[in-house]
Amino acid sequence: MAKSGKSKARVANKSPQPAAPVADVMRPAQKVAWWALNLLIFVTPVIIANWTTIGFQLPLTYDQFDIVKVLSQRVFTLIAFGAWAWDILSHGGKLRRSKIDYLVLALLGWVVLTTFTSIHWQTALFGKYRRFEGLLAFVNYAFAFFMVTQFADRASRIRTLARTLFFSGAIVSLYGVMQYIGIDPIRWGTLPFEANRAFSTYGNPDMLGGFLIFPLVMSLALALSETGLVMRVTYWIGFLLAVFAWIVAFTRGAWIGGAVALTIFIVIAVRNRVKLTGTDIGFLGAIGVMAGGLVVASLNATSSVMNVWLRLQSIFDTNDGSSKTRFQIWQAAIDAIKDRPIFGFGADTFRLVFPKYKLAEYVGDAGYLSVADNVHNYPLQITAALGIPGFLLLYGTFGAAAWFSAPLVFKRHEGTERLVLAGFWAACAGYLTSLTFGISVTGSTFLLWVSMAIVLAPLARVIEVRRFKGGMLLSIVVLVLVGVLLAGSFVYTVADNHYLKARLVTQGQVRIDEVKQAIALNPYNDMYRAELGLAYVDSTVNIVTQLASGGGQDPALRAQAQANFDAAETALRASIDFVPWEYDNYVFITSLYSLGAEYLDPAYGELAVEYGLKGVKVERYGPAIRFQLARALMRLGRLDEAREHLQIAVDLDQNYGDAWVLLGDVTRMAGDLPAARDAYTKALVLQPTLTNVQSSLAAVEASIAAGN
Repeated sequence: MAKSGKSKARVANKSPQPAAPVADVMRPAQKVAWWALNLLIFVTPVIIANWTTIGFQLPLTYDQFDIVKVLSQRVFTLIAFGAWAWDILSHGGKLRRSKIDYLVLALLGWVVLTTFTSIHWQTALFGKYRRFEGLLAFVNYAFAFFMVTQFADRASRIRTLARTLFFSGAIVSLYGVMQYIGIDPIRWGTLPFEANRAFSTYGNPDMLGGFLIFPLVMSLALALSETGLVMRVTYWIGFLLAVFAWIVAFTRGAWIGGAVALTIFIVIAVRNRVKLTGTDIGFLGAIGVMAGGLVVASLNATSSVMNVWLRLQSIFDTNDGSSKTRFQIWQAAIDAIKDRPIFGFGADTFRLVFPKYKLAEYVGDAGYLSVADNVHNYPLQITAALGIPGFLLLYGTFGAAAWFSAPLVFKRHEGTERLVLAGFWAACAGYLTSLTFGISVTGSTFLLWVSMAIVLAPLARVIEVRRFKGGMLLSIVVLVLVGVLLAGSFVYTVADNHYLKARLVTQGQVRIDEVKQAIALNPYNDMYRAELGLAYVDSTVNIVTQLASGGGQDPALRAQAQANFDAAETALRASIDFVPWEYDNYVFITSLYSLGAEYLDPAYGELAVEYGLKGVKVERYGPAIRFQLARALMRLGRLDEAREHLQIAVDLDQNYGDAWVLLGDVTRMAGDLPAARDAYTKALVLQPTLTNVQSSLAAVEASIAAGN
């Protein structure tokens, strides 16, 4: 709060009261801030990095969804704050304080503390790649909350923000509908979920479903509170699109959360005696028919995910499918919380924590390649990240916002003027409900904080801030700081463009150079560091393949292979030093040492065993590290140990074909031909076209028949 000489800022209104209608006149800097807030709400849900539909050959970033949404949030929030700060420091004005400001500050303080006590402060600060919900995300949420509080001081502005959200949601919903009916102008490649399941601009149906709760409720609130026929029809069309996309995302948590939000809103509408027009009734009927048609059509789907009835049934079936694995992830989170109940492991670090606490049953149910980077339960996610105090602070903030705003929202009165406010309140409740079964991503959760600010805005306390002499200088300092932060946000995104090129476009030294550039721009991303090691590994493989084809006698090739091997070893060891909890790096380096032992120096075999055992300590139920460790032990002739680790691997995941093949090789070398036969047979059931395994099985069966 700015001060001028001996004068102090004076409180203009100490008691919380709804703001009186005033002329909506803003100075230029205020207009910039206001438009930035609207762009924050409109652009963030819509923006993606894949623009191939308009001629781009590649996406702009490797992460095509979350990283650009984070960029959008940071850019528009910073612009809004910078413009507002310039205005109030240069001219003075009104500072609006919400009823939960101290709780928000306390929460931020706790997230800062847990970042310092985290198992990996870099992840806790920036968030895990493709999640990005670290400390910086919470800071962004708080600033968005603060800025909306400053400007949502009258019903007209609240309605404008609601309209902005509506049009953004309509675009997202329409794209989801297009995907469901098979029209998608963007090239996405192989999708990790069912064909024609809507994911829109969020890249994942679960994440899309969570977002849709906001436009689902707000389009209905705007429709029922609109007096003009054209806009009323427009809002109803938006509601129809939102309902359509909400259903065809086939996301159970979003269905539950959306149902909760709509129920709350309908209760408020009934209490306010909202009268439906013929237009309203017509659209409600059409939407009901459409929703019923989608449900009936889904009943013919063979996929349990795309069948609404089977999808609903699966909510109550905890012994099969994704419900079962979700409970297993929850149990891992609970066990993690028991180990660090106060400070947690740090914001957004669950991927690093999960390997230590996951259940053996999870591997068999989800597959050996599956790693949960999110709890799929926001209360447990937050508690594992920030400890029990962090959970209490965050959900205490949510609860306080609901408590203070509820009397205003639920107050019985004639008319529709508060329906928009009620829509934001219901959307918050629905979204939080969905998070009990889903994933929080910054591209949606920022709307939760925006909505909280809006429902609390009529109760804000107003403080008059007078202009003071040093205001202009301080405002320049603020703008410089904002400029630096804006530049940093773009650098973060440019780094991912280099990572994209390394992963998808370039090879050899060019690929290595691209990864190095990504690391130089963003040294805090552990995936970039691991990619550098893998780039050198691939170069090493290419060279040793040439070396082996020439009999292994070419000194120049051998020297080149050794140089690349050394670089790969250095990069992967550095990656392990940077983030010791990341399981994959132990798999990578153990495989590298086995490669070195085969082609360069047998002594690398001992290092392969050493790092394989380290990897087992990080993730005892990790079939991939057991497989790599067994390869190393097998080369050293330690067949019994290799067999033990391979047996654990196949017991954990019966569908791990490569492990069955290697188990067959090990038991064959050990002279246990019946066991080798069984292992090869199982491998061929999983991968029938493996001719080398067919030959091995035939040889083993011949030996058994001959009595050897």
